[in-house]
Amino acid sequence: MTMSPAEVRHVRLRRRPFGYKRRDVDGALDRVAEAFSEVWRERAEIEEANHAQSRELERHQEAEQLLRKTLVTAERQADVMRADARREAERIVRESEQRGREIVGEAQHERERIKHEILRLVEQERDFRLRYRSLIETSGRLVAEHEEELRKEPPQLVARVS
Repeated sequence: MTMSPAEVRHVRLRRRPFGYKRRDVDGALDRVAEAFSEVWRERAEIEEANHAQSRELERHQEAEQLLRKTLVTAERQADVMRADARREAERIVRESEQRGREIVGEAQHERERIKHEILRLVEQERDFRLRYRSLIETSGRLVAEHEEELRKEPPQLVARVS
């Protein structure tokens, strides 16, 4: 039987001469003790449940803190990885640009070499043509001179002795 504080305050014990009736007082005290015991048990149960919930809350808070730390660590690691990837990409781009410049430089050098070789070959061809014309002209002049000499002095036939 549960008694509320208001009920305890309103308990009226019967009076008798020389005080209260002992049986009424003992009954009231038993009811108060029983109500107090029940309240005490409920309070202990509530405290125990509260303590269990506090432990569970602490466990969840620790897990949350660990998750937050893990998330922060993962974000930092992702930032580091992104920065590393960006630096690597920039390095690759720089190397590619440098290699591209080298290839273009080599191609320009080769073009200049070929251009000079073509000019050298054109010059050689021109020299060859000049020498060939000179040879033809000289040969033509020699043939003409020889023909002129033949006209002036016919060749003497040499008899053959058998």
